[in-house]
Amino acid sequence: MGTSGISRRLIFLPPEAPPPPVVGHVSHHNIELSWNLEEQRKGPQEQWLKFSVEEEDPKLHKYGLIYTGYARQHVVEGLEPRTTYRFRLKVTDPKGESVYSSPICVTTTSEPMSGEQLHRAVSRNDLEDVIHILQGR
Repeated sequence: MGTSGISRRLIFLPPEAPPPPVVGHVSHHNIELSWNLEEQRKGPQEQWLKFSVEEEDPKLHKYGLIYTGYARQHVVEGLEPRTTYRFRLKVTDPKGESVYSSPICVTTTSEPMSGEQLHRAVSRNDLEDVIHILQGR
């Protein structure tokens, strides 16, 4: 028997780069990130989409993994007030890993003013801080 010279090969491509994470609630120490990727959660968990979020180290300009799992959102905690953070998202499915999304930049809010901060500013005779605290900045 002869062969036709045609070989058939299935090629599975990894998922495309996802859109960047969506920013939800932002406070002085937390940032909520979510991603709206359509998927059917049928069958065993290893066939579901798995998500990985990385945060950039601003000093080293390198990313580090801060979350991996199947949830569609993650709250990044323990952040500094009035600081800008960069995040990116990657998706893994049974066919492989996507490249990372474009990064997003998010800045935490100022720390809420408290009576303790006002007391410290008055004790230091720091008129500028007293004015900022009273003006809510």
